[in-house]
Amino acid sequence: MSIPRSCLILIVLVSGVLSAIGQSSIQVAFWNVENLFDTTDAALIHDDDFTPAGKYEWTEERLVKKFQDVSKVIHDIDRANDLAILGLAEIENKAVLTRLNEEFILRGMRIIHKESPDERGIDCAILYDPGLVTPERFRFIPIFLGGDEKTRDIVEAEFSFNNSSDSRTIYVFVNHWPSRWGGQKETDPLRRATANTLRTRIDQILLKDPRADILIMGDFNDYPDDPSLYQVLRAHEAGPQAYPGDLINTTWSLDKNPNAGTCMYRGKWTVLDQIIISAGMRDNQYFDWSFESTQPFRPDYLIESKGKYAGWPFRMYRGGKYHGGYSDHLPIVCNIIIRNK
Repeated sequence: MSIPRSCLILIVLVSGVLSAIGQSSIQVAFWNVENLFDTTDAALIHDDDFTPAGKYEWTEERLVKKFQDVSKVIHDIDRANDLAILGLAEIENKAVLTRLNEEFILRGMRIIHKESPDERGIDCAILYDPGLVTPERFRFIPIFLGGDEKTRDIVEAEFSFNNSSDSRTIYVFVNHWPSRWGGQKETDPLRRATANTLRTRIDQILLKDPRADILIMGDFNDYPDDPSLYQVLRAHEAGPQAYPGDLINTTWSLDKNPNAGTCMYRGKWTVLDQIIISAGMRDNQYFDWSFESTQPFRPDYLIESKGKYAGWPFRMYRGGKYHGGYSDHLPIVCNIIIRNK
């Protein structure tokens, strides 16, 4: 599905208005792309299934199609508004991400990535547009779960905006918390531990600047009102006023909408992929935030059109068999209006 011409015209008109009043708008997005593996068997991780001779018969032909599919989605998100920062999950390594970026996306985006200790070998990463934002610093936050449990690092990056006359920066965190494999209750302590690690880092930032601008995005494998997010991370529904130290889950209302979500579970839309902001993002000193802009990116081609799973995300594998789709998750996107002082 192409983006309607009327929508593109509206975007151009809005951009012109924002420019006239000294503001600009950029887009931030997150997407769990579902198993972007290369075809090589790495010795230290459990990626045997994603090789030509493996369970999923992961060939070069299928990998190239995956590259084409992911790049199509990224280009279509960017068409709606300038895509400045894209958080990604389920990336095997920097080499496969570099190939995607340099041979298929072809937008001059740059990469923030580090190999993490996840046993499957899947990592989080950031792609960013150097024409729109500049990373002032970045780091990778390890998660210690105890015993032999291992999971993905959290990616943290502090960005400045190239088209802003102010020196204000925004902290971005990209997450992929431990899955529910083995049972939601049984794995809940793993996500609580991850939430506690993230909250500790957030508190360190807020101690120095209570109005710091912070954006947290990712696949949390929990819902907004689950204990890991609501009690440990302390990310809540937006109220009439935000106070320093608050974290606001901008996807709260999506979770209450039975017709909206980023993935399907037992035939129902759910919101495992979320965008959370600090109170500083709502104080209107440097940014304007529209909660309505936080939405799943849902063109028709990302949705199954027929059969038993019509209306579900068009995923790459289903029931262990190659299905030829995009991902079991939809991207989630938001717009940020930057005040140019």
